[in-house]
Amino acid sequence: MTTTETVRTEGAEASGARAPTSGDHAVSLAGIVAGYAEGRRGDLAALRRMDPDDPDAAAFWRLRADLPGGTAAESKWALILHGIALMTPTSGDGRTAHNGQMSVGQALFLGAETQREKGFYSEMRLNRLLTARGDMLRTLLPRMFRMLASENVSFNWREMANFILASDFDEDLAERARRRIARDYYRAERRNTQTPNNQNDN
Repeated sequence: MTTTETVRTEGAEASGARAPTSGDHAVSLAGIVAGYAEGRRGDLAALRRMDPDDPDAAAFWRLRADLPGGTAAESKWALILHGIALMTPTSGDGRTAHNGQMSVGQALFLGAETQREKGFYSEMRLNRLLTARGDMLRTLLPRMFRMLASENVSFNWREMANFILASDFDEDLAERARRRIARDYYRAERRNTQTPNNQNDN
């Protein structure tokens, strides 16, 4: 079973119910980590501090026990949990890092605003992110998570988790994920830079 395949459990197979996907797991993790902001701040802090390439937080290993994939997937899930923790509000009001209505590309363009003329995450940064592979990608993603967290921005963690899990593993899936991020970023740019006059020119 690959890290991007649907996870099948014996119970799900027996009942015919849809087994959770990796994206489903990421959304569930966002809810769990949001709960840490209320009663387990030490665990939240540990997930934020940990190095995804050498995860040492007990909170990570506790959550890892229920996640799919073998040893090769551990650093990817660590990066996902690290990012979710960084983007989880500490207000303790139940808000999570996940917003299913906000694509990654749209969030990168808008930031915390509903309208803007230039991307919150610059076009240059976006290009570096989408062309990065391996260690460079794993360096750039936490920086991006921190930048969005500074503005309390949330996005679709189902989408981001699939991107991380596919990167350097399934190039076709990873490329589709990159294209989606780029497409949604530039769609948001177009919507925000077209004036009423421009829209009526054609």
